[in-house]
This record gives sequence, structure tokens and C-alpha cells, in this order.
Amino acid sequence: MAATLLLAISGSLNAQNFKQSGKNVSELYTKKKTSLVSAEGDFDKDGKKDLVVSVIQDYTDTGDETDFAFYFGNAQGGYTLFRAYNASLPENVKITVNDKGVVRIERPASDAGTDVFLFRYQEGDFRLIGGKKDRHKSEHYDISYNFLTDKMIRTDGEGKAKKSVTSAMPKLPVLKLGWFPMNFNMLDYLFNETEEDRSMEYLTVMGIFRLMQANEMLFWHFCDYENPYRNPRGENGEWIADDELLKPACYNSFSTLNITKQKDGSYLLDLSETTEDRSYEQQLNEDLSNLDEVMPDNTQSSTRTKWIFKNGQFKQIFREE
Repeated sequence: MAATLLLAISGSLNAQNFKQSGKNVSELYTKKKTSLVSAEGDFDKDGKKDLVVSVIQDYTDTGDETDFAFYFGNAQGGYTLFRAYNASLPENVKITVNDKGVVRIERPASDAGTDVFLFRYQEGDFRLIGGKKDRHKSEHYDISYNFLTDKMIRTDGEGKAKKSVTSAMPKLPVLKLGWFPMNFNMLDYLFNETEEDRSMEYLTVMGIFRLMQANEMLFWHFCDYENPYRNPRGENGEWIADDELLKPACYNSFSTLNITKQKDGSYLLDLSETTEDRSYEQQLNEDLSNLDEVMPDNTQSSTRTKWIFKNGQFKQIFREE
């Protein structure tokens, strides 16, 4: 097995795809891509124009690419990087900033609807203050979320038949940009009253886990967020999630993800994956008399990968295979 140490963590994680400063979007993003969306506004109310920029989702990324960033205006008339995130957005996304500095991100959902997320810069970070899950095209309802008042309004029906009901949201952790996928279908766990463990720490860990699923950093079967038995379980700074897929005459796959909170508030993600080759089973006699002939000497292959998650960024620090 070959092991590679990719990075020694010290201080803050670098911004990878974004320069620390520049005068325009083309100067700030280091990779040669044209699929960028951006918007200007005054996030910190200092009278200077600030900038938000996102790459349109690149499916070749594997969770380690920083494809979303906030910049603050500087005295030279350009922009200085505040923070970059692993949060690229899909095609047809719209980003706007209102006169109060609120960033509005509207993106298409996979089930013929739209998701709207509202972020505001406060207490040193960009926090989710509101949003809307609109499914009127497919299921004839929408849910508006207000994370400042902890109220949500569900509206069902169309036209004069519309009916709205207001209810209280469960207590939630502070939802900072980059700590959860911008996809309300993947965030149902936040509003699920039957969730057994609703500690703030657990909900934060769930957000990181959903990010890994959204970024396809896990085996495809593991990424099915609609199967809750794959969700992390644990407490006191240590959680585990696992998955298995058994495909006769094809392969077996086993995945285990350990999530550990570090003293500096970051999270260590330790993923072990094993695949067993079962293709030889297609050649087996019914009585298994030729098992020794067709079964290869080594049917297993294993990979172990570690990341540090901090400030909305995944940084791979180790890989062994």
C-alpha cells in the first residue's frame, strides 16, 4: 500500500482557486473557466463595494476545490478575499445583493422547483437568515424560512385556493455559509421533529456530512441522503457513518466515515473504503467445483482518505491505497 501525506495543517487553510486580492472577477479566480456568476454589494456597511463570486458547478471537482468566495472592497478600489468555500453552484443560479447587503442565492432544485437562500454578514461571518423552498411547479407548495424569528410558513395550493400555516422552527445552530449544502431537499433533517438526537453539535455534523454527499466525496451508494440509516451517529465530539453495497457477481463495497471534532473547532474526516471483486462469480459452476480456478488471489482493494474541514473548506491531508 502507498501512503501520501498531502498537507500539514497549520493556521488557516489556503484559498486554493482564489487570489487574495484583485480588481475584478477575471483577476481573482485563478483557474481558466468562463462559467462564473458574481454580484456586488456592501456587505459590511463601510461604503465600499464588496463582491461575491461562484463557479458554476464543476462535476470534476472532488470536494477539495474552493469555488465560491466573498471579497471585501479595499482602499485601492479592488477586492480583498474574506473567505473561500467548497460551494459551487449549478447552472441557472441567480445571485443578487440588496441595498441592505443581504446576499440572495436562487438555484434550481432537482425536483422541478427552486431554492432561495438569504445570507447576511454579521458577527464576522455570513449567516443564513432566511430562505424559501418553492415546489409549486411539481407539488404545489412552498415553505418560507425565517432564521431570525425561528418561524416558517407553509403555503399549499394555487391561486384562490392557497392556504398558509405558520409554525415555529425547532432550535437550530447558527447556519454559516459553507457548512451545509444549498439544497433544501438535503436539509430536511434540520426541521425533522422526530430526529432522536437534535443537539446543536449533531446538526452541525449532519451539515458537514450532507456537504460531503453533495460534493460526491463518498461512494455513490453512500451519497443517497434519503436513506437515514447512513447518517452519522455518536456524540461528545465523535461520530461514525457507514454504508455497504452487495452486488453478487459484480462487487461488494464497504464505507466507514469517522468524524472527530478538533480542539480548534475544525473537524477531522477519516474515510475508509473497501471494494471486493465478485465478478468471478459469473464463471462459477453451480456446485462451486471450479472456485479455486476462477477466484483471483486478491479480491480486495482499500482506500483511506482524511480531510480537515474548517471555515467552509475541505482540505485533504492524507490518502492511502
